[in-house]
Order: sequence, then structure tokens, then C-alpha cells
Amino acid sequence: MTASTETVGHPSRSASHRWKIQPKEFRAIFDPSAFPKVTYLLYEIKWGSSNKFWRKWCPNTPTHHAEINCLENDFKAIHHRPSVRCSIIWFLSWSPCGLCCRLIIHFLRAHPKVTLQIYIGRLFRHRDERNRQGLRDLVSSGVNVHIMSLPAYDYCWRTFVDHRVREDDMYWPCYFTPWMIFYMLEFQCILQGLPPCLQIWLKNYTGSPVFRLVLQESHRKLLWQSLHTANSHHQRLIFRPRPSAEHWYPSMYFPGPPVNHKQ
Repeated sequence: MTASTETVGHPSRSASHRWKIQPKEFRAIFDPSAFPKVTYLLYEIKWGSSNKFWRKWCPNTPTHHAEINCLENDFKAIHHRPSVRCSIIWFLSWSPCGLCCRLIIHFLRAHPKVTLQIYIGRLFRHRDERNRQGLRDLVSSGVNVHIMSLPAYDYCWRTFVDHRVREDDMYWPCYFTPWMIFYMLEFQCILQGLPPCLQIWLKNYTGSPVFRLVLQESHRKLLWQSLHTANSHHQRLIFRPRPSAEHWYPSMYFPGPPVNHKQ
């Protein structure tokens, strides 16, 4: 499967939809309650003070995870200018594994003018300590990592999905909320260095995932305190009601200060 690109200067509807993902495909790949066997990475790149974005998406391949596919192939193709500041936003259907986290950190240290934000739909093999440590190292290196909230899903829908029916301009899947909460709780456990609190297994007869929270005593104080302080903004985004078409807010994220990735 090949990915496609778009370069835009404003968020208006593109004249061509050929590069975008089909709605059914997006729903299947980014549904946090499902376990697809592929990973999609949707991203946008902004150079310096320009108001233009380079937008593209890519999947994993038989030999590379989507993150490596992006860094080794797509990023080189746009002729990165080392002297110009570059901000990148990734929307990943699965979080990076431990190895990908190390390669991302290495890439950022080699490109100190680049800043990266990552929004993830699910945690990949979250009970594997290598993956947990990789995510902690990624955050410690200055990368902003978030579990996708409803505004993030809607932003991806508006930006990367080929929805041509006017009534489909807004995507506000409130039924995602329980799974977003599960993954946010587990992500906080990862960042705090706590044991896993989320158990997931597949039903033998359907292959559907089953989720269960198992909170140990060591989780409670640090977990809820963290959710109340560092993640309070994301809690409001989870439970925020669907905005009306007349009162859509375009801002989904807030740029932070430049980060020095060299140590």
C-alpha cells in the first residue's frame, strides 16, 4: 500500500481527495476498541514560520514499523533543511515499540531543530517492559506524547479522511470514551513507573478484545493525582460534548517551546 501527500496553506477542503484515507478504513484502523494488525501513521510537518503544512500518511510494511518507514523514507523525501525549525505532529494508531522509541530519540538528537508531538490511539503490547521503558524515554527526551482524545479523532477525520458528504464533516465518536480512558490510565501507569493496570485479552471464539482494569494499591494515589493535574486538560477533552457545526473550534493542540534533544 502506498501513501500519498498533500501540501496546503489553509484548512479548506482540498480540490483533490485522491491521497486521503477512506472513511471505513480510518474507522477500522483507529478504533481504540479494536485490534487491527496494521499501523497507520498520519502526520503533518510545518517549517519555520510558514503557514503551510506538508501532510502525508504511511502504514507499516512487512519489514518496517510505520515510524521507521516515515523517518527513513518519507522524511528524507522532503529534503529537510537542518537550519530551519521544523515541527512534526504524528497520529499513530498504535504506540511506538521500544526499538522505535530509541530510533525516534536518535533521529531527534541528530536533528535538534525538529520538535515532535505524538498522538496515539492504542498502546502497543503495553505489558512488555521494553515498550514501557521506551515510552518513558521518549517523554523524557522532550517528545509530547498523548492518548488521542475526541478532538484529535475529529481533526484527523477532517484533515486526512476522504469524506465527501457535507453531513460527515464532523467526527465525534463518543463511544470511544471508555477505551480512551483505559489507555490514558495505563499510559499514566507507564509514565509513573507503576505496574500495568490494564488487562486485555482476545476472545477465542470471536477474536474481539476484552478490557479490564486491575488497580493495585500502588496505583491509586499517584495515578489519580497525575490524572487530576498533568492530564486535566485531556479529561476535559474526553468528556467535552460534541461541538455544533456553527461553533467548531479549530485548535486541537497547543505548540510548546522548542526542546533541545541533545544530552
